[in-house]
Amino acid sequence: MTSFKVLIVGGGIAGPAAAYWLSGIPGAEITLIERSSKMRASGQQIDLRVAGVDMIKKMGIEPAVRAASCREPGTQIIDVQGRVKAFFPAAKHGAARQSLTSEYEIMRADLVKILYKLTDDCPNVKHVYNTMLESFVQDDESKDDGKVHVTLSGGRKEDFDLVLAADGTGSKTRKSMLGPDAPDPRRRTGGYIAYFSIPSQPDDSDRLTVCWLPGPRMARGLMTRKDCPDLLRIYMMIGQRDEAIDAALQSGELSALKKAIADVYEGGAWQTKRFMEALLHAPEADDLYCTPFEEVSLPVGSWSKGRVVLLGDAAHSGTANGYGTSWGLIGPYLLAGELASLYEDDKPLPTAAIVQAAKQYEKVFRPAALAGHGESNWTESMFAPRTALGIAILNWIAGWAAYFRVDKRFGIDGAIGKWKLPNYPALDKYYQSG
Repeated sequence: MTSFKVLIVGGGIAGPAAAYWLSGIPGAEITLIERSSKMRASGQQIDLRVAGVDMIKKMGIEPAVRAASCREPGTQIIDVQGRVKAFFPAAKHGAARQSLTSEYEIMRADLVKILYKLTDDCPNVKHVYNTMLESFVQDDESKDDGKVHVTLSGGRKEDFDLVLAADGTGSKTRKSMLGPDAPDPRRRTGGYIAYFSIPSQPDDSDRLTVCWLPGPRMARGLMTRKDCPDLLRIYMMIGQRDEAIDAALQSGELSALKKAIADVYEGGAWQTKRFMEALLHAPEADDLYCTPFEEVSLPVGSWSKGRVVLLGDAAHSGTANGYGTSWGLIGPYLLAGELASLYEDDKPLPTAAIVQAAKQYEKVFRPAALAGHGESNWTESMFAPRTALGIAILNWIAGWAAYFRVDKRFGIDGAIGKWKLPNYPALDKYYQSG
């Protein structure tokens, strides 16, 4: 049987999902590399929405996802005195429309473990840690049996039929694929989102709690979630760029980042003082993660080049847009489906077929994955107010929306929810879960 060697760069969400879908193609030999020393099972609470729910059903992991789901009863909006101004219950089991709290809320670590388990017993899938893609060159597209010649960390060289970049918003593989003169496709769209953990207290709510804080310089939001009894997860939405935060992110110094964020929240109301003191001093807060709000928007036709293809955030990131996890699961299925549709038993996939499959994957997925990219910032200023008056107005609107159950009537997914997951019989036949 002809082999089909695939290198997947990145072990987050899209990487192991791609390993699963490609592993069923006859002759496939999958190597998934991760720069960390072990499975990168970390991160905070994420959710699955729209076609992402269909995807976990197709993958056969819905029972596992449901079993590991966070039991979050809903989302509440509070004022700076802690008074509830609006409450949106979580979506019920089997609901057609998702609320602010999805039916499928899960810790990122748990989802990553579920995805890895899909290929644990696959003899044609290797998970390799402490390894990075240092460089690659690929044969001209005119060569039907061309390869991607890669150099991995440590100097090991190997040839692959397909390389998939699932290494995130700042993808180094994407930079190499596009070339040194290509502009950076990342665009800043606002300030930052950050999160960390602190010890919980008995009266901490198990609802997703949102509180906007008035401030002289920028919009500042706090959110809390409680997925386990011992820890409270703190999320921070910062409305504008800050020099000290940018410098700390550039340096990679955790203590500097903590101080820069605490300075932004100085003088904040509600439980800001408690949260910032824990950020600076509690060991649980060492899981602090902070990232700018940004989008990855590549020109049409540039999600791939030859036998190198971008997946997940490397292709279409939109920070905290609510769909990143779902898109990270869906993209690999679409690419694998397009490849399987062109696959003929015992015949290698020629370069032209791989190029065709990659372009079609982008054509099918791009309208959904980039929906909302490039929009104006007026909605951001409306839903992330800075003044006490603006916050009061937003809380009043939220209360009205909760009273009339606007989320239940219309859902929060809009046009994105109308996009339907394609079926690929040529791929599904290899899986019992399809």
